[in-house]
Amino acid sequence: MAALLVAALVGVPVEPPGEVVAAGPFDSAVDRRGRVYVTEGDTLVRLSPRGRRATVASFPSRLVPAPARLPDGTPRGTPVRMPAVPTAVAQGPDGAFYVGELTGFPFPPGRARVWRVVPGQPPEVYAGGLTAVVDLAWGPDGLYVLELAKNGLLSGDRTGALVRVGEQGRHREVASAGLTAPTGLTIRGRYAYVTREDEVRRIELGRQTEA
Repeated sequence: MAALLVAALVGVPVEPPGEVVAAGPFDSAVDRRGRVYVTEGDTLVRLSPRGRRATVASFPSRLVPAPARLPDGTPRGTPVRMPAVPTAVAQGPDGAFYVGELTGFPFPPGRARVWRVVPGQPPEVYAGGLTAVVDLAWGPDGLYVLELAKNGLLSGDRTGALVRVGEQGRHREVASAGLTAPTGLTIRGRYAYVTREDEVRRIELGRQTEA
């Protein structure tokens, strides 16, 4: 999957990965009891301090239209199975875990989601309409999501975006200029720190009007 992302970002044609699910691990969060929650494959996994492993949630694949004729002859528009590829996890102020999807091939814009996961309960979609979510973090005024390529990984456009998610999953772009293929997000106070290539950008978080 890493090779697919790199190829997509530099504009090299990629082939669908078939039924292969990206393995990970991709991201982690720690609860107050010292248990580590890891996004891996199509799941959120919990690791106890003694190394015991348990699956907390699984995220389903979906059928989406093929964006073009595929190398195996599949016509454009034919439904193809797209894995969720959960990449980011953060614990929210309510104690639940929020998991962001990158999505797998064909990486369609606007089809990534953020899930709300309460251990012991089925995961619920917290927000949709996002693209290539690679990280997320909680700020003083809500959840912020980092998109690796806001127009889709197969668009040839490497421009990412920082997006604020408000109530009922509504969201608004906070920043995009200069965010070329961003990969990491940390929030401290009123500032977001976004990593991209060989630099860290600081973005002031103002009050945003929800879309």
